[in-house]
Amino acid sequence: MTQESIAYDPKELKALARQWKYMDETALKATKETGFELSTFVAGEVKKAGYGRNVNAAGVRRLVDGGTVSKTSKIGEISYGFARQRFSGGGTTRTLWPRLEFGSNRSKQFPRYSGRYGAGGRGYFIHPTLRKLQPELVRKWEAKLDQIIKGWGSR
Repeated sequence: MTQESIAYDPKELKALARQWKYMDETALKATKETGFELSTFVAGEVKKAGYGRNVNAAGVRRLVDGGTVSKTSKIGEISYGFARQRFSGGGTTRTLWPRLEFGSNRSKQFPRYSGRYGAGGRGYFIHPTLRKLQPELVRKWEAKLDQIIKGWGSR
């Protein structure tokens, strides 16, 4: 099964970022709301995928429960793994999230290494969810951005 991948040219993204400085506050606010809305949706889907894991379930749940969504990002950002989220053994989600997501061949308490996928690792719950949702997210983000630009340009 081949997965459709959508990639933007870095020049296109830079051109879009340059346009944001010309937008008024209303358009910027709508852009930030869109990024927050889509990021919240993705965080919920990652949480569902994480809660479906049976291997090291407590650690995975703590990791996905502690994820944060940026309210001010125009493109939508989610963060996982923080030093403030401590486990009783002294580890933090900041240091353990790669092993929880990608596995480890050295440590028995983590799942086996998930294998390669393209230039990176396959992952177990965060990255597969992002790959699955990518086409839908790009479609929604482009549609909403088109609405914002049309509304902004008509002023």
